[in-house]
Amino acid sequence: MPSPQQIDFDPRVDYYKALGLDESASTDDVKRSYRKLARQFHPDSTGGDKAKESRFKEVQVAYDVLGDARRRKLYDDIRARGFSPNGFESFDLGDLFGEFFRVPRGAVRVEHATVDDAADAEFESRVQASDGSWLNAVGNDVYSDVRISFDRAILGTVATIATIDGSADVKIPPGTSSGKKLRLRGKGVGAHRSYGQVGDHYVVVQIDVPATIDEETRRLLRKIGRRE
Repeated sequence: MPSPQQIDFDPRVDYYKALGLDESASTDDVKRSYRKLARQFHPDSTGGDKAKESRFKEVQVAYDVLGDARRRKLYDDIRARGFSPNGFESFDLGDLFGEFFRVPRGAVRVEHATVDDAADAEFESRVQASDGSWLNAVGNDVYSDVRISFDRAILGTVATIATIDGSADVKIPPGTSSGKKLRLRGKGVGAHRSYGQVGDHYVVVQIDVPATIDEETRRLLRKIGRRE
């Protein structure tokens, strides 16, 4: 019997139907159908139509399950035990569902996504961090900015970053330039799954430069510049 920690989808939902497919669909069929529907219902092209946005999210969740070979097999196996598109047939729903279906603590919420026409294009989306803010994601990797003052960029500092599963400290070395990318290993999408690839969280440093400075600060900066 699969362990409860492996289940992060709802086996009562017919994900094949959501993609307009039957259970014999190939991996390529799943990918083609997903990309067609994602383009059709993407929020950027639906003019704020809430029904279409809801359909987009439905399509995305279906692909998240059926587009992953391990999750699809697990989904098919669980449904073969009693779940079906027409409802639950063989077992007590409360008992079996309580045993199999548990969304892991801190499961990732995904909002928007974009797809490319290229067959091997990476899946782009937005995922929610632990503090409620949104992070950009490409595949299983997530990206966010951290803003620091120019003196901290020169001297180095430690910044606290909101990740998917909590906060994390990232060390910013002395002399860091704006645009520098720092990596938090294993802090991307998939951190709460016991299978599949876990992504990283990339932090891009953005240096805030004050619009105005006093004369003393200006003098000190000129002195630093001459030393350099």
